[in-house]
Amino acid sequence: MPSFKSKLLSGTIKSVKPLITGMDIPRQRKGMSVLGRLLPRPKNVKLERDERAPLPGLWALPENGVPGKAILYTHGGSYVSGSPETHEPLICRLAEHSGVAVFAHDYRLAPEHPYPAALEDALAAYDYLISSGYAPGDIVLCGDSAGGGLTLALAMLLRENGRTLPASLVLLSPWTDLSCSLDSHVSRAGSDPLLSSEELRGTARLYAGDRELKDPCLSPLYGDFSGLPPVLIQVGTDEILLDDSRELALRMKAQGLDADIDLYEGMWHVWHLYDVPESHDAMDKIKGFVYMTAHIGGLEKRVFRPGAVYRHFKGRQYRALYTARHSETGEVLAVYQQLYGEQSIWVRPLEMFLGTVERDGSMQYRFEETAGES
Repeated sequence: MPSFKSKLLSGTIKSVKPLITGMDIPRQRKGMSVLGRLLPRPKNVKLERDERAPLPGLWALPENGVPGKAILYTHGGSYVSGSPETHEPLICRLAEHSGVAVFAHDYRLAPEHPYPAALEDALAAYDYLISSGYAPGDIVLCGDSAGGGLTLALAMLLRENGRTLPASLVLLSPWTDLSCSLDSHVSRAGSDPLLSSEELRGTARLYAGDRELKDPCLSPLYGDFSGLPPVLIQVGTDEILLDDSRELALRMKAQGLDADIDLYEGMWHVWHLYDVPESHDAMDKIKGFVYMTAHIGGLEKRVFRPGAVYRHFKGRQYRALYTARHSETGEVLAVYQQLYGEQSIWVRPLEMFLGTVERDGSMQYRFEETAGES
């Protein structure tokens, strides 16, 4: 269930939804800029403008950051609005929680610059990090909404060009189907406090021009995911874009990709921008994923092994039994048994079972596999 603070904020956003949807593009751009300035941001993260990049970008630099690693951030805004500055609260929070420098790049917007301008600019930003000394395996690609779709399209383009791929992808409430044809556009229309399907369909056409909306370069949901690096998807259950994430995770897993999805009950589109408990929880999960995929602190991404014995970080031992999928949410759950004592059966989200915690100033696994009987 969403926190009390999130419920209040969601209600406030919904009350002004008629004022923030259906606006003309100049007003929408101005509205995003105002919102970005009003939202609180961490004070222990330094912002630096980078004029050397192909298009000016913004660095969010945490105190005592992890050296040699970077997150390349692609902002949302339906391809027609937004900038690194509008997303300062999010990129600063991401840098603060992860301890990794975040480079938010600018890109040309529609309708002045339709496809492929944004994708070309995302590729140029990635190349800029490479030319600055970062290895592909030291870079995590991250984006929200349209920026999430663009992040995935960038990874697919890098693969098609035979390029070495980044460590992983993090997609926040991604817009991956510009045709807006999935069921949640109807089933979540009344609960989404922020987005309008009608407005998205209009901006999709401005970005796509004359191209087919289900072209994988525009709507990566319909693409080939083979060979891509691990992916973490986070989405709220009140979003009209909910199925963009659920269907994406299903298709990725069907193609053998290492893809995790976190569903946040009662949350709205890109809640990560706001200072609510669910935002901080999401950022902590992203941190664990980044550490395991970018090889920070010796952590590696793992799999659930039925029969294996795991030690909880507080000392007790458990045996992994099996995984099950929640019938309604599709979330994968880990079923495991406490050894010794009461031998209770536990059911927790798989990503939590295989995730990390921060303890004594460092990241460690919540459950560490032991050499016990398997």
